[in-house]
Amino acid sequence: MTALALIALLCWPLAVAVLFNRMPRPEAAVWSVLGGYLVLPPVVGIDLPGLPDIGKETLPAMAAVLFACLTGPKEGESPMPPIPPALLFLTVVLVLTPIATAVTNPDALFDGIVVRPGIGMIQGVGEAIGTTFYLMPFLLGFWLLSDTRGPRVMARALVAGVLAYSVLMLIEIRLSPQLNVWIYGFFQHAFDQTMRYGGFRPIVFLTHPLWVAFLTLTALLSAIALLRVEGTPRARGIAAYLTVILVLCKSLGGLMHLFIAAPILWLMRPRMIVLFALVVGIAVFLYPVARALPWVPIDELAGLISSAEAERGGSFEFRLNNEVILLDRALERPWFGWGAWGRQLIVDPESGRHLTIVDGEWIRVLGQYGITGYAAAFGLLLLPLIMLWRAWPKGRDETGPDGLLLAAMALMLSLNMLDLVPNATITPLTWLMAGIVSGAAVRMRDGSYFAQTPAAVARVLPKKTGLKAIL
Repeated sequence: MTALALIALLCWPLAVAVLFNRMPRPEAAVWSVLGGYLVLPPVVGIDLPGLPDIGKETLPAMAAVLFACLTGPKEGESPMPPIPPALLFLTVVLVLTPIATAVTNPDALFDGIVVRPGIGMIQGVGEAIGTTFYLMPFLLGFWLLSDTRGPRVMARALVAGVLAYSVLMLIEIRLSPQLNVWIYGFFQHAFDQTMRYGGFRPIVFLTHPLWVAFLTLTALLSAIALLRVEGTPRARGIAAYLTVILVLCKSLGGLMHLFIAAPILWLMRPRMIVLFALVVGIAVFLYPVARALPWVPIDELAGLISSAEAERGGSFEFRLNNEVILLDRALERPWFGWGAWGRQLIVDPESGRHLTIVDGEWIRVLGQYGITGYAAAFGLLLLPLIMLWRAWPKGRDETGPDGLLLAAMALMLSLNMLDLVPNATITPLTWLMAGIVSGAAVRMRDGSYFAQTPAAVARVLPKKTGLKAIL
């Protein structure tokens, strides 16, 4: 890690302190997490003994939780809703699973010239603590952003953040992805992954160009939801501009998500949007079951994609076949997985080369932490959607702007879950949205979500519309 990258990480808590001093806690929480995700150096972190590295995925939310506790509630803020037992149970299971994985994986693996060490209890406890840090954005969303202001604050921040980020994205599209090299002194991924269709796709300070594309997608869907609420020409222009930026990201998956989600978000009533999000979430959660059984027509799917683009079809077929191998490996230790050190991978015993690659987040979690870890991690993403659907007022589809923006947040969460099948695009923003949706569902169940007084709403919702209100 370069000196400038270390300085940026060490200074970010000071930036978070300034945000909490100058903004209401909900806005400060969002910008602490989103800002850190956008500008801090990727794939590096502060190395602490016995703990996972503290980097952009954990440091901003940890600092935000600390300063949220120190500043205390301000006028107009709602108290944190009670935590449902099922949510608490899944959280505890997710945090404790690495310890169970360490207990069941003390043996070293010997494959020819390759030796992969066993998992010690110290590492298991360290990973459990790291998982707690990793879930801090969920806590922030549930605590500070689960009332009617939360989805609007989140949507506006996503749009404003990506509008600013698009300047850097356009620079990289034109000149090549070099900003992380220029500023932090290293390149965070394989350069060939940034080249598509005869040009470049941006990576800026994120882990992979696909992460940039999905971030742009969430901002665009937020802009569409705000456009449906506000209907101003300025908001329409923002949505059109972000559509162009998403196209320039050259991500087939991002465009496919947009073609599915945009009509649903624009035409459907909020309750139906939530239902669609729930169906997608359940399908993703059950995906490993479908892969373990002969339900997924691999050849047909690969052929369909190949008919549109041969290169992507070959890549898709490789991923699906790779999943079969990794799934068989994961089921050798089904309950708590193989643990870290690449123990869930297949290697060549003579050369030591990895014969499998972990792309999707679902297979990584299943292979590393087993069925228990998978059920806890993906259950913690699915449960908010279930809670929201069950709590949504029956026979009351027209819940106004607040209901639409919350439904949009649920839709984006479900699309993020869907993207975890081929990719590993789980970020602090994923957990922040999950916390928002789950907390809002709790408030909706007790009847307080849509029960704000006009004075409280006036304090939360600005009178300006369009770009001025977003910024």
